[in-house]
Amino acid sequence: MSDASASISIDSGNSSPNLNPGIVALQCLILLSLIYLVFSTPILNSVYKWKTDGNWSHGWLVPVFSLYFLGIHRQQLKKAAYRPNYLGVFVIAAGLGMYYGSMSLGFGYPQTLAIIPCMLGLVLLIWGNQVFSVAWFPICYLIFAMPLPRSMYFRITLPLREFASQVSGWVLGLLPRVYTSVQGVVIDYEHGTQRGSLNVEEACSGMRLMMAFCSLGVAMAYLGDRPLWQRVIMILSCVPIAVFCNMIRVLVTGIVHVYGREDLAQGTAHGLLGLAMLPIALGLFALVGYVLSNLFVDVEEERPVEEERPVEEEPQAQ
Repeated sequence: MSDASASISIDSGNSSPNLNPGIVALQCLILLSLIYLVFSTPILNSVYKWKTDGNWSHGWLVPVFSLYFLGIHRQQLKKAAYRPNYLGVFVIAAGLGMYYGSMSLGFGYPQTLAIIPCMLGLVLLIWGNQVFSVAWFPICYLIFAMPLPRSMYFRITLPLREFASQVSGWVLGLLPRVYTSVQGVVIDYEHGTQRGSLNVEEACSGMRLMMAFCSLGVAMAYLGDRPLWQRVIMILSCVPIAVFCNMIRVLVTGIVHVYGREDLAQGTAHGLLGLAMLPIALGLFALVGYVLSNLFVDVEEERPVEEERPVEEEPQAQ
C-alpha cells in the first residue's frame, strides 16, 4: 500500500496538468489587451494601411491564417504540458528594447516588428516550450501583415519596375512593325504611324502580387506534408513566380497600348488583369510542388531469390 501511494505521489509531481480552455482563453484575451495597450500606435497604423493602400489589402487575411494554423493543432495544444519557461522574460525584454529604442530614434518599422518577439516571449513565459513549438510559426507569420516603410518599398519596387520594363520592351519589339526603346521605367514604342510611351508605374511593379502571393505560398508550404527542404524550395520559388507573372501583366498592358486599346489598360479591365495573375501564380506554384514530389522515386529493393536446395532423402531404417 505504501509503495502504491509513493508511486502516485511521484507521478503527480512530475506531471504538468493541462489548463482549462476557459482559463487559456482568458489568458489570451488579457495578453492581447496588453499587446494592444503597448503597441496601439503601430497596430492602428497597419490597419490604416490595410484599408487605404491596395498593396497591403491582404493584411486583413494574415491574422485569420494565423488563427487557422493554431486551430489545426488544437489537439496538440490540448495535450501540451504547461510549464513556464523564464527565458521568455529575456525575449520580451529584447522586444521592448527594440520598440522603445526605435521609437527614440524615430524608426517606425522596427516598432511594428517588435510585436513579434514580445508575443513569442509571452507564449514562452506563460505556457512553455510545448505550446511555443506550435505557436511560433503563426506568430511569425504576422510579419506579412506589417507594411514596409515607404522608402524601403520604393527601393524594392524600382528594380522590379526596371526589370519588367526591359523585358516587356524587348518582347514588344519582336511584334510585327513594332519598334521600342526603353529608358528606365518608360517604354517608347512606334507602330506604323502611331507613337506613344508606356510608363511602368509603381502599382505595376509587382510588389502587390509578390507580397500577397508570398504570404499565401508560405502558408501552403507550411500546411503541406512535405520534407523541410521541399518546403524551403517552394517558399523561395514565390519571388521568381511573382516577378514572372507581373512581367506578363506589363507585357499584356503594353500590347493593348501598342494596338490602340488603351481602354483595356486602365480602370476595371486593368484591375481584372492583375487579379488574373494570381491563379497563374498559384498554378506555377502547384507545378513546382508537383515536380518536387516526383523528383525522386522510391524504388523497392529486390530481395535475392534463395536457391532451392534439393531435399535430402532420409536413409531408410533397415
